[in-house]
Amino acid sequence: MEITQRQDKAMPGANTPSRFARWARATPLTERVEFTLKANTTQQDTSGAARKRLDAWRQQEPFGQADWWQRRLQSSGLTEAELLTLLEVPTEAPWTPPAEVPRWVQVLEHTYAEPSHAPVPWPERTEGPDRSAFLPLVDPLVSRAVTQLTAALKPMKHAAPGLDLEPSVVVSTMLGHLPQVLAPVLGRAMVVELHAAQLEGLLAGDTPEARFQDFTRRLRQPQVALDILERYPVLARCVVLRIGEWESNCLGLMKRLTRDAPLLWQRFNAGQSPGALVEARGGFSDPHRGGQGVFILRFESGLRIVYKPRSLGAEAGLQQLLTWLNARGATPMMKGAEALDRGEYGWMEYVDPAPCASAEEVRRFYERQGAYVALMHALDGTDLHFENLIAAGEHPVLVDVETLFHPLSGTRTLRDSEHAVEAPPVSVLRSGLLPQQFWGTRKKAGVDLSGLGARAGQLTPQAYLMTTERGTDRMRFERRPVEMPGSNNLPRLEGETAPVLDYRDALADGFTRMYGLLLEHREALLAEDGPLAAFAHVPMRVLFRNTAVYGALLFESYHPHALTDGLERQRFFDHLWRAVVPAPDFAALVPLETEQLERGDLPYFTARADSKDLEAGSGQRLPDFFQETGMARVRRRLVGLSPEDQTRQRWVLERSLDVLLLSSQTVARPTYPFREHTQPGLRDALLVEARRAGERLLPLAFERRDEAHWLGLDAGDGGWRLGSPGPDVFQGRAGIALALGYLADVTQDARFTRLARATLRTQARLLAEEPASVVGLGILNGWGGILYALTHLGVLWKDDALLDEAAGYVRRLRPLVEKDTVLDVGAGAAGCLLALLVLGEHRPSDTLWATVDACGQRLLETSTPQARGAAWLCEAAGNRYLAGMAHGAAGISLALLRLFARTGDTRLRDAAVAGMEYERGLYTPEERNWPDLRAGAKELAAAAEGTEHFLWAWCTGAPGIGLARLSGLPFVDDAEVREEIAIALDSTLARGFGRNHGLCHGDLGNADFLLEAAATLGDSKLQERTNAVAGGILRGISEHGYLFGLQGSTETPGMMVGLAGIAYGLARLAMPERLPSLLTVAPPRIVRGEGLGTPDGRPSSRNQELS
Repeated sequence: MEITQRQDKAMPGANTPSRFARWARATPLTERVEFTLKANTTQQDTSGAARKRLDAWRQQEPFGQADWWQRRLQSSGLTEAELLTLLEVPTEAPWTPPAEVPRWVQVLEHTYAEPSHAPVPWPERTEGPDRSAFLPLVDPLVSRAVTQLTAALKPMKHAAPGLDLEPSVVVSTMLGHLPQVLAPVLGRAMVVELHAAQLEGLLAGDTPEARFQDFTRRLRQPQVALDILERYPVLARCVVLRIGEWESNCLGLMKRLTRDAPLLWQRFNAGQSPGALVEARGGFSDPHRGGQGVFILRFESGLRIVYKPRSLGAEAGLQQLLTWLNARGATPMMKGAEALDRGEYGWMEYVDPAPCASAEEVRRFYERQGAYVALMHALDGTDLHFENLIAAGEHPVLVDVETLFHPLSGTRTLRDSEHAVEAPPVSVLRSGLLPQQFWGTRKKAGVDLSGLGARAGQLTPQAYLMTTERGTDRMRFERRPVEMPGSNNLPRLEGETAPVLDYRDALADGFTRMYGLLLEHREALLAEDGPLAAFAHVPMRVLFRNTAVYGALLFESYHPHALTDGLERQRFFDHLWRAVVPAPDFAALVPLETEQLERGDLPYFTARADSKDLEAGSGQRLPDFFQETGMARVRRRLVGLSPEDQTRQRWVLERSLDVLLLSSQTVARPTYPFREHTQPGLRDALLVEARRAGERLLPLAFERRDEAHWLGLDAGDGGWRLGSPGPDVFQGRAGIALALGYLADVTQDARFTRLARATLRTQARLLAEEPASVVGLGILNGWGGILYALTHLGVLWKDDALLDEAAGYVRRLRPLVEKDTVLDVGAGAAGCLLALLVLGEHRPSDTLWATVDACGQRLLETSTPQARGAAWLCEAAGNRYLAGMAHGAAGISLALLRLFARTGDTRLRDAAVAGMEYERGLYTPEERNWPDLRAGAKELAAAAEGTEHFLWAWCTGAPGIGLARLSGLPFVDDAEVREEIAIALDSTLARGFGRNHGLCHGDLGNADFLLEAAATLGDSKLQERTNAVAGGILRGISEHGYLFGLQGSTETPGMMVGLAGIAYGLARLAMPERLPSLLTVAPPRIVRGEGLGTPDGRPSSRNQELS
C-alpha cells in the first residue's frame, strides 16, 4: 500500500470536508494543531466537558509538580488556552480539512467503497480465535495490500542470478506475522463491539460459539466495518498505517534481496545458488522505524539467512575482534555469527541451536560465556538477554549486539517511578548475560531474562491482558501473569539442560582468562588502528527505558476509549513524563518517544560510537545530547582495567550465581565445629583479622568520583536479588560506612575513612533525590539506622555537617511514626526511638523530642494485653506477637525503658515490664530459650538446622533477650531479670556458637552479649570465657574462612550478615572501650572533642600516644 509514498490515481471527493470530518478525531496532537488552530476553527463546546478533560490532563502525574505542565505544553508548542481550544471542538463540528486530506483517510474510504476484494491468503498458522477472529474487519485493507505487493514483486521473479522468487508464495508467508501486529490494535475494541451486538440481539445462533461466528461474519459487511471504524477512528488510522507499513517493508526487503543476492550466495552459501525462496517469515523482533523488523528467509536448498533492517556494523566489528583475540591466545577460541553489513540493513547467518556432545563441550561453552562476560564488560554492552544468545553446541553465539559502546552510565537512565531504585554501579551485571532479576522489587518477584539464567516456566511479575472464553460471545480480557517460554540460550547434554550452576568454575575461569587477555593487549586494543576502530562509525542502539515499558504502554494505548480520540491517546502517552522528573535532562526525549509510539513503533534511538549526537527512529537528531561518546567511554573502561577491578567483577559474577542458586533451591545457613580457644596476643590477633576483613571490603567498592557504591545480596518477598543495597544499617550503606569509620579509628588506616566518607556522600545524594526510597523506621531497616550511623560518625570525626544532616532528616519522621505498624527495633518505632535518643544528646531540638514522644505514644497505644503481660503485633512477621530483641517484646521494652529514663513517665516502664512478662510466659525450660514465633520460622529452622523453632541469636532467642535485659538493668533490676540474664548466658555459651560469624544471628553477635555482660556484671570469669570464645571465632575463621549469615554463606558486604559486621565485631572484641555495642543501640563511647582521628582519617597526636 505504501500510503506514505504513493498516490492513487483517482479518489473522487477525497478532499471534501465532510469526508474528512468522519475521521478527524483520529489525528494526533501535532496534526490536530495544524488543521484546527491554524484554520481558526471557531465552533466550540459550551458543555464544560473540555475543561474537565483539560483538568484531568493537568492532574495526571507529574503535571501537578513544579513547572512540568508548562514544560509539557512547550514541548508541543502550545499554550494552555490553545490546548483547551483543541479539546473544545465538538464531535459534530464541520472540521476544516488540511490542504491535503491524509493519505490514510483516502486509502480507507477508497478501499471500503470497492464492491469486492480478493480473499486474503492467510497462512494456516494464523487461524484461531486469539489471532485472527477479528481480521475480517480489515480484510479489505489487507487484500488491497496483498494485491499491490504481489503485482510489485512479479518483475522480480528472476531479477537476480540464482534467485527464483514466486510472488504468491512469498507474499503468503510474509503475511504470517501480520495478525500479531493487528491483533493488539483490534482486540479490546472488537470485544466491546461483540458484547454490544450480543446485548442488542443482533447475533444469530443458538450457542455462544455460533453467535461469535455470526459476529465475525458481520465484520465482512463493508458498512458494518465502516460503522465500527468510525466509532474508533484512531483504530482505523492505526490499522491503515500498520498494513501499509507491512506492504512497504516487505517490498523493500525483496528489493534488497534481489540486489544483494550474489553477495549473499558468496558469503553464506559458498558461492552457490540456494534455489527458490520458499519462505520469508517476520515477527522476530519489536517494530521500529515504521514497523520494520527481522525476517528469516528460507531457500529451497535449506539455507536460511536472517535479514535485519539496521546496520550490522556492530556484529561485523565483533566478529573481527573475536578473530583478533583468537590470534592472541583466546582459550578456548571464540566464534561469532557471520554478518554482512549493508549500511542501513544487513544479513546474518542463521545460527541453529545444537546440543553438546560431552561434558567437556559444556565446560568449554561456559568458559566462552565467561569470556563474553569480560568482553561485554570492556565494550560496555547491554541488553544481552536470553533471546539474543543461542547455544550452538559448545559455542555460545551472540546474535544481536546492537547495544555495545553504550553512551549512558549505569545511573543515567529513565526508570518507571514505581520501581525507581539506585541503579547498580557499573559492573559485569550491566551486560544482561549474568543471572539477575528484572522488574522485581523487594516485595514482588521479578523474572530472570538473562543470557545465563533465563528458564522456561517463570511467571511475569506484571499481569497482562489475556483473552478467556475465546471463540464465544462471552469472550473477554482478563489480567493475569504470563508463563515465560523457553529459549535456546543454555547448552543441552543428553536431552537435558546443562545449568550454569554445575559449571560455575568454568564460567569464572573463562572470565578471568579473557579479562587477563584484554589487560595484556590493552595498548594494542586502544591503538588508533586497533580493532576498536571498526566500531567507530557504527550506529549503536541506546536504551533509555526497558523495552517492556514501551511495549506495555503501546498495548495499553489500544484501549477502546483511547481509540475514539487521538488526544485521549496522546494523554495516555504522557505517562512517559513521570520518569523524567528525577532526570530532567531527558525531557527532550518524550516527544520523540511519543511520536514513535503513536505510529505503532517501539521507540528506537541510536548514537554512533564516535558521536555525542542522538538520533531517533523517527529521524530527528539531538546534537551533543551526550557528554561523552560511547567510544570514549569504552576507551576509558579499557584504561581502567586492573587486577583490582578484575577481583571486583569476578566477585559480582560469583554472587550473581549465588542468587541463582538461592532462588532455585533451599540452601542451609552455614555451621562449623566451634571450639573455645585460648589465643595468644588475643587483642592484636583480633585487630589483625578485623583489618583483614576490612581490606576484603576495599576492592568490593565501586568508586566513582568522590562516591562509593556497593552491590549486595538481599532477600524479600520478591526473592533474592543482587543489586545496590539500600540506605539502611542491616545490609546497606549506613552500616557499611559505620563499620568502616570505626575500623579506621582503631587501625589508623585512612583508606577506611575515605571509603566511609565516599559511601556517606552517595547516601546523602540518593536520599536527597529519592527520600521515599527509605522503607521503615528501625535501627536495622529505616531512618533509625541512618540517624544512628550519622550520629556516631559525626561524633567520631567531630563533623558537625553529619550531625546536622541527621538532624535535618528528623522532620520527616513523625508522620511515619504515627502510622507505623511494624513497631519493633529492627524496622519500627522502637528502633527509631532508640536512635533519636542517641542523636538527641548531640542535636536536641523541639522537633526531635516531639518525635521521640510520638514514638513512645505509638508503642503505648499498640501494646496489646495477653494472657500474661502485653505484647506488640508485628505485621511484617505474619501478624504475630513476637519475643526477642530485633523483632519482639524484648527490644521494644528496652526502648520504652530508655525513654522512661528521660521522661519519668511510669506508663512507659509499666508497658516495658508487661512486655518482659509476656516473654516469660513463652520461655521453654527444656530448651533454655524463647521460641522464634515468626511466620515460617519453624519450617525454616527445621530445614536449615534440624531444630524446631528456636534460635540462639541476637535477633531472636536467648542472646538478644539476655542483652536487652542486661541493657535495661539501670531501670528494671530484680531477681527475675537477673535470673533471665543468667539463663541467657548459660544457654548462649552452650548452644550459641558454631553457626556463622555475623552479628545478626551469628557468633560475633552472640559474643557481643558475653562481652557486655562481663563488663556490666563485673564478672572476670565470664570475661575469660568471652576471650576463649573470641579465640574460638578466630580459629574458626582460620580453618573455614569467613562464614556469612546468608544461606549458603554467601559473601555480602553489609553490616549484620556480611563483611562489614565481621570487621566491626572483631574490632569491638579487641577494643570494647572504644567501639560501642551496636546491638544495644549504644551511644558513642568517645567524648566529643576527644576523637581518635581527624575527619580525613589522619592520626591525631593522642592516637599516636595510645598506639
